[in-house]
Amino acid sequence: MLTSAAFASDPQRVLFIGNSYTGVNKLPEVFLEVVKSSGRPAPVVKSSTPGGRTLKQHLAIAGSMKLVDEGNWDVVVLQGQSQEPAIAETDETVRKEFQESAAELCRRVRAKSPKVKICFYETWARHADYWKAAKKGPDVGANPKEMQTRLRKWYGVVAQDNGATLVPCGDAWELNYASSAPVRLHTSDHSHPEFVGTYLNALIFFGKIYEAKAPAPKWMGKLDDAQAKLMQGFAAQVLN
Repeated sequence: MLTSAAFASDPQRVLFIGNSYTGVNKLPEVFLEVVKSSGRPAPVVKSSTPGGRTLKQHLAIAGSMKLVDEGNWDVVVLQGQSQEPAIAETDETVRKEFQESAAELCRRVRAKSPKVKICFYETWARHADYWKAAKKGPDVGANPKEMQTRLRKWYGVVAQDNGATLVPCGDAWELNYASSAPVRLHTSDHSHPEFVGTYLNALIFFGKIYEAKAPAPKWMGKLDDAQAKLMQGFAAQVLN
């Protein structure tokens, strides 16, 4: 049995700053359940998840900045608007805003939490059916593969530029949809996550924050054993 001393460096305070991709199914709470059922001490977890906000808009949201300025965070997760990094590939204005806002948020976080681990939440491409719709909105790429490539690239850029960690949730979604029997991770809007998708994301956050290569928590939430094991497998693939 591992003693508590083995977990001396586990985070005690974790903050999520994002929007509906963090708020739907309450990712911070699902992450906390994964942590607890993996045998780790439960950190304090807080979040600010107003819908549809970009990184730049979070800088002007009092609730988000109040939480950031509490300080003494061990981990802070940052998530932009779901299309923002994909549009950044072809729109110079969006790209500049995304990069500059990411840098400013990192400076703001580190001003009050100098030892913090900052994580950029790489989200996922829209479901393939999104491209069949009559009204698709701005240019996020020609298909899920192109959109995911853009998300991976630009979240990777801001993570590297700011000495932060990339949490590759979207990569695991891509693995699922490329498999022989993919599970539907998107809701019917082709955008937001079903609980199974949120569970997969929580596994990857646990893996990246706790340096666990193969998360296998006992807690499965709404999932059956087979679904949970499948998601744990996809998480292990991207974490390794």
